[in-house]
Formats: sequence, C-alpha cells, structure tokens
Amino acid sequence: METLKKIREDLEAVNLISTITSVYCEIAKMRMNQIKGWVLKNREFLQELLKIYQKAKLAYFSFLKKGKFVEEPKNLEKITFLTKIPKTAIIFLSANQPFYGKLIYDIWSVLSDFLETKGVELIVVGKIGKDFISRFYPSKKYAFFELDDDRPKKEEVEKIVEFAKRFQRVIVFHGKFESPLRQSVVASEISGIFPTLEKIEMAKEYLFEPSPEEIFEFFETEIFARLFHQTIFEHQLAKFAARVVSMYEATEKSKKEKERLQMKKIKIQKDLMNKKQINLFLGHSLWSKT
Repeated sequence: METLKKIREDLEAVNLISTITSVYCEIAKMRMNQIKGWVLKNREFLQELLKIYQKAKLAYFSFLKKGKFVEEPKNLEKITFLTKIPKTAIIFLSANQPFYGKLIYDIWSVLSDFLETKGVELIVVGKIGKDFISRFYPSKKYAFFELDDDRPKKEEVEKIVEFAKRFQRVIVFHGKFESPLRQSVVASEISGIFPTLEKIEMAKEYLFEPSPEEIFEFFETEIFARLFHQTIFEHQLAKFAARVVSMYEATEKSKKEKERLQMKKIKIQKDLMNKKQINLFLGHSLWSKT
C-alpha cells in the first residue's frame, strides 16, 4: 500500500513534469510561429524557381538535341555543368532530441525502404538518425553530420551542402508541416529532375545570356543550396509542430495523473483519519470500563 509520503513525492514529480512540458510546449509554439510564415512563403517561391530551372533545362536539352548531342534518354543524366559522382544520395533529416512525437520514426519508416537499393549513398543528419542506423543497420556505411535542432548554424548546413552537391541525384527525407496538428513525411528531390525526350521535343526556345553553361552552373550550385536550406526549415517547422502536440499530450497526461494522485491522497488521509478516530474511540471505551 502506498504511503502518504510516497503520494506527496509523486505529486511533486508530476507537478515538475507538468511545468517542464508546458514550458517546452510554449517555446515550441513560439518557434513554430516565428518560422511558419517564412517557410510557407518561401516554399511557394522555391517551387516556382524550380519550375524555371526545369524549363530552362528543357530548353537547353532541346538545343543540344537539335545539334545531335542528345540522342538517347540515358545520355540526359550525363549532362551536367559540375563534376558529379554518378550515384544517388539520400539524406535523412532526423533530430538530436526525442521530443517530436512519432515524426522522426515516421521519416525513418519511409526512408528504410530505400536503404537496400544498390548504388545509394546515405547521409544522416542528427543523432537520433545515427542511433537508428546503429540499431537496425549496424553494417551500413553512411556519412554523418551534426545539426542543431532549434537554430542550425550556417557552417553546419554548408558542410552538408558541399558534401551532397557532388552527387548526380539528391533526395532529402524530411518532415513537412501540413497543419498544427498534422505533419507528413516527404522525399524532396533537390538536384532537379531529368526531363524525358518527349518533353524536350515540346520545349520552348530561350536566349541564354551570358551563356547556358554559366547559367546552369549557377542553378546547380546556388539553387541546390537554397532548396536544401528550405528542406531544413520545412523539417524544423514540422518538428516544432510535432513537439507542440507531443508536449501538450504529455501535459494533459500529467494533469490526469495529478488528479489520480490527489484522489489517492484524499483517500489515504480519510483512511488515516478514520483509523485515528477508531483508535480514539477504542481508547475511550477502555478507559470508561476501568
């Protein structure tokens, strides 16, 4: 049977947990609101920018095809303006702290289906992702990068960009904010999709200044970096929203536990009071008989 002292200790612990989860919830809500507008606005802008990149790439491939430089679909992937490793890199954006509900595990569940694919380079960002690999794929080779959960440092992001941009194709697995109560898992291809020959045939003609090579070199460096930055902020926004939900649920659970302990405390106090009254009554009866 639990003692009154134990109940009081448990109540103190529950009150502390409730305070901590409430604070975490408010901080996450504040950070979510700080970046939400920027992320959603930038999401639309970068999607349009990527469309421009694809249209320009189509036009350039059309130009090359007319000069008979492009004849087969397999040749498309060889056209680049930077030296690339002919492999696909998949980036797992995870986290360093386990306070984001099921979001990180959901990303892992989607990503893990791709880990058996041959010729794929795995890049893990965040300590939780590293733990997942160590636990489920201990022999898997991968590149690991640190990244602050709340405020990613510029130099940390640049290290990842420099490493990832060397690959022909780069896909980032991350969380995406849908609403304050719902976050989804997405795979964002940030290296640009290679067009088909059918689309090249329908491409419009453009005049490239100063030259196609200089324009596409800019696209393949700057735009790649901007798209990766966007996936990080998308992931951050999803994480903060997931933390708000997770901490709110934890706060509600602590409130219910507090109510349960309070009821137990009252019951124990009543039992003790009844016991004292019985003892007092028995003592009074014994004295009355003598």
